[in-house]
Amino acid sequence: MTQKASICYWSDRTVCEPELTWYTNASMNARTIVTTYLLAQAFGTAAWWCALFIVPASIRWFQPESWPDDALLGFWLADGLLVVGGSLASALMVLKRLPYSGIAIWMLAATTWYPTLYCIGVSTLTGEAWLASGLMCCMAGLTLSMATIHGTDHQSPAMFRVVTMIKTSAVVWTFTQLVIFWGVFLWVLPMAILELEGRLELARFKHSLQDLFSMAAFIASSWLGLSSAWTMATSGEGTPLPTATASKLVIAGPYRWIRNPMAVAGILQGIAVGWWFGSPAVIAYACAGILVWHYLVRPSEEADLLMRFGQDYESYRKSVRLWIPRTRKSQFESLRY
Repeated sequence: MTQKASICYWSDRTVCEPELTWYTNASMNARTIVTTYLLAQAFGTAAWWCALFIVPASIRWFQPESWPDDALLGFWLADGLLVVGGSLASALMVLKRLPYSGIAIWMLAATTWYPTLYCIGVSTLTGEAWLASGLMCCMAGLTLSMATIHGTDHQSPAMFRVVTMIKTSAVVWTFTQLVIFWGVFLWVLPMAILELEGRLELARFKHSLQDLFSMAAFIASSWLGLSSAWTMATSGEGTPLPTATASKLVIAGPYRWIRNPMAVAGILQGIAVGWWFGSPAVIAYACAGILVWHYLVRPSEEADLLMRFGQDYESYRKSVRLWIPRTRKSQFESLRY
């Protein structure tokens, strides 16, 4: 059940105009979003280093206890030149639309991932410094996102780009993304939250059959995520990534019962991880994903789908709920592609 991409408008202008206007403004401001983030990253990283030097006790929060302070402080020059300086330079190039700005931001993304992988390796070996790994994953992931939004020198900055892939390529790219997302959001960031929770001496909970129930919830939500990813790749011939989004409207598999099964699956997985550890903070982190996705991601995604698929997507949206699976057939079942 798929539909080829096409730009179409329909008679109910009061339904689509506000969303399409929002979408157009967001697309036009893609360059501003990239520039703003890079500037925030430069000044935020500089402020973090200032805090380390001004408050030496804070160093203990970001490295294993057995390490001397200089082990972390020794990175000041590399971060200052490559991350702070690189972010400022990339922001200027993107803002001024200078040649090779695409190369600059992709080099910056690669630069941020090297220390990120180093931090994850240290945390995995020592069981400590997960807070540093979590923060580095956030920075590296956001920088990579900005690079994909900016695109290459042969592309214009855009929040959404439609791609058409053969099914094999779509499956490989989709599941590569899935491994990265699961690794960051279901492993590194929860471990960072658990470490912070321990430092703040926040209480955890424990109840009978907790391991069994949380594991069952994680397996079920993971199956939903995998099934949704497979459907997106094979039916949509694209990936869940907005800058490599599917060229076809996907209303097959789990998408027949709920509009955004991958978002639901990810949030439920996060809750299951918090449940396993008995961590209210991790559960709160997972639930915060509902607000982030609903208010920051969903509007632009739905506006893009409205722009490309028009009345077909509007009919689908009216028939299939966003967060709660429908339990019976509706008029939408008559749509066959």
